[in-house]
Amino acid sequence: MKLNRVVFSYSLKITDESFDFGNDRKCEQTARITFRDSNKNIIEKRKYGVIDIEALYESIKKGDDIDLTHCFIGNFSSNDYRNKFNLKKDAFFDINNFCAKDAFFESDKTVDFSRCRFKGKKAHFESAHFGSGNLSFYRSIFADVDVDFSNTSYSEGNNSWQYVDFGNGEFTFENASFINGNISFINADFKKGIANFKNVNFGDGSVTFQFSRFDDGNIFFDKVTFNGKNVDFSKVDFGNGKLDFRRADFGDADVSFEEMEHGKERINFRRAKFGSGAISFKMALFGDADVIFDETEFGSGNLSLLKAEARKISFKNCRFSNYVDMRLEKCKVLDLSNTIIRDIIDLKPGVSKVDIDTLYIYGVKNLGKIFVSWRFNNIPKLIGQQTKTTPLQKADQYRILKEDFHDSGQYNDEDKAYVEFKRYELKYKTIEKIKKNKWNTIWVYPSAFSQKLVFDYMGLYATSPFRVLFSIYMVYGLYSLLYVLFELTGHGQISCITENMSAWEKIIDSFYFSAVTFLTIGYGECTPEGFFKIIAPLEGWIGVFMMSYFTVAFVRKILR
Repeated sequence: MKLNRVVFSYSLKITDESFDFGNDRKCEQTARITFRDSNKNIIEKRKYGVIDIEALYESIKKGDDIDLTHCFIGNFSSNDYRNKFNLKKDAFFDINNFCAKDAFFESDKTVDFSRCRFKGKKAHFESAHFGSGNLSFYRSIFADVDVDFSNTSYSEGNNSWQYVDFGNGEFTFENASFINGNISFINADFKKGIANFKNVNFGDGSVTFQFSRFDDGNIFFDKVTFNGKNVDFSKVDFGNGKLDFRRADFGDADVSFEEMEHGKERINFRRAKFGSGAISFKMALFGDADVIFDETEFGSGNLSLLKAEARKISFKNCRFSNYVDMRLEKCKVLDLSNTIIRDIIDLKPGVSKVDIDTLYIYGVKNLGKIFVSWRFNNIPKLIGQQTKTTPLQKADQYRILKEDFHDSGQYNDEDKAYVEFKRYELKYKTIEKIKKNKWNTIWVYPSAFSQKLVFDYMGLYATSPFRVLFSIYMVYGLYSLLYVLFELTGHGQISCITENMSAWEKIIDSFYFSAVTFLTIGYGECTPEGFFKIIAPLEGWIGVFMMSYFTVAFVRKILR
């Protein structure tokens, strides 16, 4: 791939020496141009044939094919052309099979191609240099021709392709380089052709594509460099082709993709680099596309996706050092796995309803805050619907949320996250033990069930004293009924219950005996006999355990 030719200055000398192109083509004068870099070192020296501008206008008027290869063209102006041939100020005129490869354009004011209609098979500016003066292709039309601005270079001055119709042909700007002029593609129409901006150095000027339109062609901005204050892709319709910003360097510019629209192909910002400027994707409509920001470097500028809509957005292995507004209007999958959070990630509904189906946050290093609500974001759905994560990864995600809820003082949400963390942790350990040896199934499942019964169902891992209290009443009631049943069937006896008692009195005393046994009070007037000598100690042991369980859960709630 050819590297950008960045020309910071040049010197021009026109001599009366003839310039021979070969093939019986000659120019009466030669332009000697020396190109220099930012340190005024010579990049190269070139010779160009000097074109008679009036003769060029005549050739265009006749409808000739225009070949300006290796030519120097001074003060080309479509406005002068219209004046010369008495055309209206807003009239279009045709240029056939235009070729200006390795040409040099310069003007005292503006190199003006406005309202030109390029026809034929091509419109080539490959390796051309646009020197002093502004450049304008305002409202030009490339009538389905292939347009080639690859390897072009630009000196100081503003450059405009506003309202240009690029037709359905291929369009390439690959390896072009600018210095410090503003660059505008406002309302440009690229239609169905491929748009190639690979490896373009947009220089220090602002770059604006606002309201431009693309169709089904793929769009390439990979490895582009922006060094200006503003990069504006707001309200751009990117059509249905692939959109590629891989390894794009946005410098410290304020970057806007607000209200952009896209169809269904992938949008790729992988390994892009943003600096200190704000980054906005507010109300962006990514369509039915996967938006990939994996390994992108975000600087100190805030990032906003407020009310944006997409099928999937991935930020794998990114680092966020500033506020990130991810209150998406609608998104099926949001992947934040293996990211580093140093400030705030805002997912909490408010201004936007935040409709996200699945959220991936495993492997996150959370050094900041995640603004999220268990209820309003529906955390169990966000994590529970994941199809590509292991129980361990799900457990890790709930652990991250638990710690974040704790730091934020959202203790009820912390308890819910902790319960889910323990559930998936138990599931993971169970699966791993069976993987090691299938015979472990014999004892692993009963062990897992007992843990789930005691720690989960009976007390939600000590997060719910009311659940523990309810479980206490359930266990106490169960044992009381067992005493009644066995007493009535003659399989056990309690010393304080006699045969001449009524059934109701026996029930009351059985419940009383169960209570003093469960609470380990032991008044001594009622003692177990027969089969009850096995059941009663077991109830006493369970009572001690569950009262301790209740104490832990209750104190945990009160202390927080």
